[in-house]
Amino acid sequence: MTFYTSARLGVRATVPTYNHKAQKSVSSAYDNSYGVRATQLWNTLPKSVNSLQSLDSFKVALGEFIAGFPDKPPVTGYTPPNSNSILHWSSVGGNGVCA
Repeated sequence: MTFYTSARLGVRATVPTYNHKAQKSVSSAYDNSYGVRATQLWNTLPKSVNSLQSLDSFKVALGEFIAGFPDKPPVTGYTPPNSNSILHWSSVGGNGVCA
């Protein structure tokens, strides 16, 4: 995983590459790997969070950012329209419905 700084977006990470001609099982394992998921999660952070220099201020800002996402605990017999995944919520812009 490598990082670069964007003037508009702050610190961003690049997703490691893989062979697109690989078997489906390899592709699935790649998509669920730590390097890919961590990069995707890092890139959802706004510039105000990911460009902080102090660990303590980063932790506070990260906590405030995460607090903005609803917590939907599982309910037996009910399937919510969205999951608790920050990746899902960030892709819909916080309106609560996945695209």
